[in-house]
Amino acid sequence: MHIFSKKIFEIFLFGSILLWCIGILWEVIVQQFPQLLIALPFLKYNYSIVCHAEPEKLFHFENYKTLVCSRCTGIYFGSLVSAFFILLGKYKNVSTKVLILSSVPMFLDVLLHSLGFYTYSHNLSLLTGLLLGSLGFIYIHDALIKILLEMKRN
Repeated sequence: MHIFSKKIFEIFLFGSILLWCIGILWEVIVQQFPQLLIALPFLKYNYSIVCHAEPEKLFHFENYKTLVCSRCTGIYFGSLVSAFFILLGKYKNVSTKVLILSSVPMFLDVLLHSLGFYTYSHNLSLLTGLLLGSLGFIYIHDALIKILLEMKRN
């Protein structure tokens, strides 16, 4: 893939994830820009497709909440951070083994919480989401680049 088109692809990915992350914080944003309230039902519906959004698992900022749970917030913002570092060229490839290992803390958190060992922790869910989201995005990015390279050859 030509370096220019790869950079455009990476900018597109970063911009898309940035917009997605901004949407997660829409209830907070609407407080500063009330005219944007009209988009809230549309965004709530779209985020509900990808997250259970159980009210007790959402981050709360005063009277406002995120549109996805703490773990999904971590996954998406972790992806945003990785997309930013990819734009800067400051990242290393992630192997399948590392990706699987990065998911273990999240699965343990879900399992231990489900079995009643402790109550739901917004911060722990956010951290396990950040870990998986950041490494998972790099893994997915590399796979997408390989697919695009293959498509360009054919």
